[in-house]
Amino acid sequence: MDTLRFGLTLADAAEAQHRLRADVAAHTVDSTVEITAEAAGGPVPAPADTGVIVALDFAPERLAETRRAVAAAITALPDGMSFAVLHGGGAPRICYPYDASEVWAYADGISRNTARFEAERLLPAGGAGAAGGGPGGYAAWLDAARAHVAREPRRIAHLLMITDGRGHDDGRLDAAIDACAEMLTCDVIGVGGEWEPTLPARIATRLHGRAELAEGAKPLAARLADIAGRLRSTRVPAVPVEVRLRTGVTLRSFREAAPVSRELRPDPRPADADPLRHVFTTRLWDAGTRRYILSVEARPDGDPAAGREADMLEADLLLAQVALGPGVAALPGREATAVRVRWSYDAAPGRVRARGASATYLLRDDLAEAFNAGCTAISRGDLRTAAEMLGTAAKLAYALRDRDFLDHDLNRVAEVLDAANGVVRVRTGAAVDRSAVLRSRLSREQDRPLDVAPPAPAGIPCPDPDCGRVSTGAAGFCVACGTRLAAVGSPG
Repeated sequence: MDTLRFGLTLADAAEAQHRLRADVAAHTVDSTVEITAEAAGGPVPAPADTGVIVALDFAPERLAETRRAVAAAITALPDGMSFAVLHGGGAPRICYPYDASEVWAYADGISRNTARFEAERLLPAGGAGAAGGGPGGYAAWLDAARAHVAREPRRIAHLLMITDGRGHDDGRLDAAIDACAEMLTCDVIGVGGEWEPTLPARIATRLHGRAELAEGAKPLAARLADIAGRLRSTRVPAVPVEVRLRTGVTLRSFREAAPVSRELRPDPRPADADPLRHVFTTRLWDAGTRRYILSVEARPDGDPAAGREADMLEADLLLAQVALGPGVAALPGREATAVRVRWSYDAAPGRVRARGASATYLLRDDLAEAFNAGCTAISRGDLRTAAEMLGTAAKLAYALRDRDFLDHDLNRVAEVLDAANGVVRVRTGAAVDRSAVLRSRLSREQDRPLDVAPPAPAGIPCPDPDCGRVSTGAAGFCVACGTRLAAVGSPG
């Protein structure tokens, strides 16, 4: 019996219908697709159906942190859950179960104690870093986890990597992530504040998990308990979503926008597959709602209905359809949703970027990118680039009315002088709390609210309700009626 039923809708009704010029070379259309999962009863999966590989990726000199991580990670495993412990340097290997004929252990008091002992026994001998004392490449850990899962697959196979964040990409990371995509999901927990989040976040978000920082025993234990609880609450491991396109339309991307921002890649397909059909697998579903952004490029020269003499000009046509894959239990009437188009010679040219939810999510992506680039520039000592990128982040936060970002996240690394115009003064040295900045970077890169407010207008709206004209940010008075305008410089 199905434990969840799924339904699709467009999050913004304005994105359901677009009127595009037929004499413009190409249009890019963004739409926000909402997928809701509702409980439908059915049996709760057994704990043993979930297999967790605990990977300990630490440089040898960080023995104390590694010991704490071992104890916290294994203690967090609920009774009955399948697990294994991955340990080593440049060539990670399974250290528990230590009997090579066993693929998984099953968590209980005895197995948890034995696994902790075995992992800690090996630590002084070589740590988890690569040979020679340096951190190893992340691809080796992913390869080892995938090979282990392949021996005895589980309904849910999950890699829990606890790392000091000093691993690197040896050139194989993207290929290793892609190879894992159909077999396992992944969360990354960073311990300590001296690490670069870019690669751990890439691994976790591409493999349908999260990257987080946990300093100290209690925060680490809390994060690990949250992950174990999320795995136990998963009712449907994978839900395929199909994107079907009209002739002349090209897929740019389909990605999760909220509650986590993550890149999605289409499933591999045969060479003779329909080029206008793409399948994306979404994972680890419990009851709730997620939002996705569909971005397509429509070219009128590839669509017969956009011809100058065509009878279909101004007709209501299907641009793209998003549908649940075969076998997915659907809510009545919500198996699919569509974005429609009318070709015209009267419509405004240019990109059709969402006026509501999609616009906000895309701006938040731009904000996260600018903030991360600014923080990276600070770590390199490039204060000019840092000021430029953090100023861009301030300007975007002003447009998004994101006071929390300005007052907390951005304020940790820069003094905001004029948010509306993107003017900041970069903080340096002891004035920067590196751990707090790292938490902010991870949060801003991944977290997105489901309920979003539209961005502020690109200017100052007139406060007179009978006017409403938007003037430039430098204006002191409304250009239409002369009413004094609100001061600029903060999101209010």
